[in-house]
Amino acid sequence: MSGRALDSPVASMSRCKDAVMPERDVDGSRKVVEVREYEGEKSIALAATQRGSVYSETRKRQIVDEWVEFFRSGPTPIRSLEFVSRTPKRLFAALSEQSQLTALEVKWGDYDDLKVLSGMSELVTLRLRGASGVQDLRPLAGLHTVKSLQVEGLRGLVDASPVGQMRSVTDLELGGNWMTPKNVRITSAAFLTRMPQLQSLLLHTLIVDDLDYHPLLSLPNLQEVRVMAARGMAPPIGELIDRLPWKA
Repeated sequence: MSGRALDSPVASMSRCKDAVMPERDVDGSRKVVEVREYEGEKSIALAATQRGSVYSETRKRQIVDEWVEFFRSGPTPIRSLEFVSRTPKRLFAALSEQSQLTALEVKWGDYDDLKVLSGMSELVTLRLRGASGVQDLRPLAGLHTVKSLQVEGLRGLVDASPVGQMRSVTDLELGGNWMTPKNVRITSAAFLTRMPQLQSLLLHTLIVDDLDYHPLLSLPNLQEVRVMAARGMAPPIGELIDRLPWKA
């Protein structure tokens, strides 16, 4: 942290009127780098890291530290928060006080503990990309307002059964690293039988460990679905394409 004391999350964040206006993200959210650039918006795209040579290494650390203190100080006016650069573990952990969020999107980072999300009782959209450190999905089970859930970049063998307790999710995407590509395995797809409300399902760079894909056939409200083919899967991929509303 610098020697300057931070104000409350809302107060005095509009001092930087003479600064160049940050660019807009694709969804129209204003892109900000430093806490002092925040002006009380309900939606922001945060680019607090990967700043290149524009900032010294010391200042780069300070920027992250200031955002950590900002988020830890209590709920803010922010309802939709998107991290558009690498999200350090300590910055992700600082979100525990942001219970007012309705949308959270993370591009990538070394975050691994999802318990920070447990108090977000108003969350509707949750997109966790680059989630290579995440092994435990149990904290997601208590999120009963999420409608759109995306978790990708997973590694190893993951138990996806906690997702089955998320009865409000209608749009579900799970996967490994599609850019590499590197597949992830989930122990079973049986959790899908507890999610009859699903309308959209995408399982990419993902293999069901027991190769039993029958649970996909028990989803009466599906409007679009796509899964990755796997040798020995049952039913075979051709049958799934014939019997389900396959998304090309």
